[in-house]
Amino acid sequence: MTSDEMDRTLYKVLLTLTIIGGTFVYAVDGDGDGIDDPADNCVTVANTNQLDTDADGFGDRCDIDDDNDNVSDEQEANDGTDPLNQYSCNGCFDFDIDIDDETSALTDGLLVLRHLFGFSGTTLVDGTVTMSAARTGASSITSYLETHNAQLDIDGDRQIDALTDGLLLLRYLFGFEGATLIDGAIGIDAPRTMADEIRSYIGSRVNTGSNVTTNTFSQAQIQVFTPSCASVNCHKGSSSQYGLDLSNGLAYANLVNVPSGQVPTLNLVTRGNPNQSYLVQKIEGTADIGDQMPLNGQPLNTDLQQLLRNWIAEGARNN
Repeated sequence: MTSDEMDRTLYKVLLTLTIIGGTFVYAVDGDGDGIDDPADNCVTVANTNQLDTDADGFGDRCDIDDDNDNVSDEQEANDGTDPLNQYSCNGCFDFDIDIDDETSALTDGLLVLRHLFGFSGTTLVDGTVTMSAARTGASSITSYLETHNAQLDIDGDRQIDALTDGLLLLRYLFGFEGATLIDGAIGIDAPRTMADEIRSYIGSRVNTGSNVTTNTFSQAQIQVFTPSCASVNCHKGSSSQYGLDLSNGLAYANLVNVPSGQVPTLNLVTRGNPNQSYLVQKIEGTADIGDQMPLNGQPLNTDLQQLLRNWIAEGARNN
């Protein structure tokens, strides 16, 4: 039995024993981390910060798959991928670079080509990211492509080059086949030289489903804005502070790319850039002005703070 399975079993037993014959049984703290077992997301291993990267109810200290990408942390350590990043694992790559559910030559193809030519910042993303994209920031796109650098070696010659691999991807996404796909675009020592081999390699990395995310705005609304922010005299209705109403149905339009009332030089939410989003500064307590939010309650736990960070980093979509 794994530690994860042991935690689940022990948790169920503790819940069953909370009341015996009408007499309350006081909770215990089996791992000595200061958190009673019924409330502890990892009851057999001390984890005072209760960090739960994938928000599955089981803390990272005892979760065998911290990022919920269906690849164990142990396997990711062996593969050299990031066990805390759901997009970093062998088999997790998809050529839908901007995550807009479409793999297109003029967006994803150009992003890869520009990246391989060494473009960065605004020169990388200008005109190549759709309005519905989840991954929009130049830094997050560069990080994604660098993480999966080996996947960009389309002809397999161990040389990742704009005029071979980048051109092959662009031609494929434009619908080229046969000789028109590969002519002049295959490396000298490449093992993949036939058009069918190239199409098979790229095709296996399109529409893989690996870009599905749980960091959605709907989850941010349900878990953060509605219970912790959208209350009278805080951020609800006509009395909302700085006119910021975070009620369901209004919050998205009032947050994304909207200047902060306290610091107008910063947007409340800047797509793809949590560090330049005033909302993140307020909930993490790093803002230069005012108190940490929520104002009249406990600070958001680490998992909820990370949910908001991830949602913004992935493009702050209305999803």
